[in-house]
Amino acid sequence: MNSRDRVIAALRFKQPDRVPVDMWIHRATQLKYGKRLDALLERYPLDIVRLFGPTDRNFYPEMSDVGDIKDAWGSTWKILRRGMNGEVKIPAIEDIAKVGEYHPPLDWLAEEWQKHNDVVDRKIEAGRKDNRFIYGGYIEIFQRMQFIRGTENLLYDLAGEKESAIVLRDKVMDYFRQYLRYWLNKDVDAIYFSDDFGTQRSLLISPQMWREIFKPAYRELMTIVKGSGKYIFYHTCGHVLDLYPEFIELGIDAINSQISCMGLGNVAEKFAGKITFWGEMDRQHLLPFGTPEEIYRAAAMMKEKLFVNRGGLIGHSVAGVDVPLENIEAILTCWNRS
Repeated sequence: MNSRDRVIAALRFKQPDRVPVDMWIHRATQLKYGKRLDALLERYPLDIVRLFGPTDRNFYPEMSDVGDIKDAWGSTWKILRRGMNGEVKIPAIEDIAKVGEYHPPLDWLAEEWQKHNDVVDRKIEAGRKDNRFIYGGYIEIFQRMQFIRGTENLLYDLAGEKESAIVLRDKVMDYFRQYLRYWLNKDVDAIYFSDDFGTQRSLLISPQMWREIFKPAYRELMTIVKGSGKYIFYHTCGHVLDLYPEFIELGIDAINSQISCMGLGNVAEKFAGKITFWGEMDRQHLLPFGTPEEIYRAAAMMKEKLFVNRGGLIGHSVAGVDVPLENIEAILTCWNRS
């Protein structure tokens, strides 16, 4: 069973020959470990290729270089450490009353895809040569709204200026409808969505507000993705247990969330076997501060609880800059340790 077949078997609960392995690597981590990390990845190749493309934040190295940078959406970011994402310090819309005058960068979207289309094709060709599962894109609705308005401002908008917040959502949706067309024309297996809705203990907004404002937007785009025959991979940080039934209803195939915030037992009891868990292992405490043996035990427990009904688990972790190299090796080997 090759890597692509293995991931699809896990998603379809069709008994893969082993747990597929995936890992996100921060640019700062790559800069820190260099060739030593490259050697590990050559020794333990991942089953999944993660592709960013034109207009995605992670496509541009300058979006993680130290300094201030104004993006095409009109917001100014401050980056304090090379290889790490920064924060918006000057939002594109500082006064929500001006949201009606705002226009997403649709011309830039078209220009960037025309300029870099061949880069995406070459990366897809390389992934196909290795028979790996490929997901592409970076659809972020809630997060992009935050980048345009600033997080605190947007939360105030949602609470007190809901109609204006919906206008902003619709403008972001105008962008991602066009954006999605580019990726659906590519030979990728899945489309990636990412929006962090959780804090350490609860949701940032109520489930009712999520259903009213964000669920219809997801449903529209995800219906298009499903209609194209591609899978949906979705990431959301924090305590999002209350939204899992919504994710399942939307038809999300693989969910990447911080299971450690919610409790493995809680998550498994309610949702194991109903959706594929695309990790993730505890990146706050275990990966940076634990031992390889502790990582092996944690993976074994996740496999016991979540790898059910002949699938439903992709072994995913995040290799942050604070993770020791020996723990990165453990991440790559822990899911199928005999």
